[in-house]
Amino acid sequence: MTHIDVAFYYLRNKIRQFPELEKRKVTTMDTFFSAKVRGMWSVYQSSPNTFDWESCDSLLRLMLGVSVQSGSSWFQVNTLLIPIHFDDLKHWALVNLELTNWIIEVYDSMQHEGPHNSKVRGGVDALSKFIPLLAKRLSLFEFKPREPPGTYPIPVTIMADIPRQGNGDDCGIFTIKNAECLIEGRDVRRKLEGDYKSDDEVDTDY
Repeated sequence: MTHIDVAFYYLRNKIRQFPELEKRKVTTMDTFFSAKVRGMWSVYQSSPNTFDWESCDSLLRLMLGVSVQSGSSWFQVNTLLIPIHFDDLKHWALVNLELTNWIIEVYDSMQHEGPHNSKVRGGVDALSKFIPLLAKRLSLFEFKPREPPGTYPIPVTIMADIPRQGNGDDCGIFTIKNAECLIEGRDVRRKLEGDYKSDDEVDTDY
């Protein structure tokens, strides 16, 4: 269990403790989910016709809210906040999966053009492509329909104009604070008169 898992566990408990948050139909996942999805997608790609779907039972249980402490079933929520770690970047970011319109938003506090963004998109690619297949296994589309229907990849947007970390060590706290803001319905984007603050001036205490 990582420090991110501990924080996201407390965020799940916070949702349960406050009815106004629970009404927002949002929950968080743990880091095992994103890591397992990426691993299973790699296996699936190598042999899609002979893929052993029973190997995904742990993922399906997580999606049902069974195997995650204070978890909620995906059938009961509209928003999933998923922490994701990019091993090659040694970096955390937040994936916001909206089940009402089936989109993925990535909140990356260190985003910039070039190799970094490419690696982030590559890491999220597995979630975009494999989660629809898992959703079909659970018949989730019957309750959370897609337009048009199908298991095609979920569109991914890397969110712009969000607070940026000023060093290479704060990605974890930005991931946690971004999740907290979304849970509470607050806008993560920086809204300032005139120019945006520089990275060193951004206040992470939203």
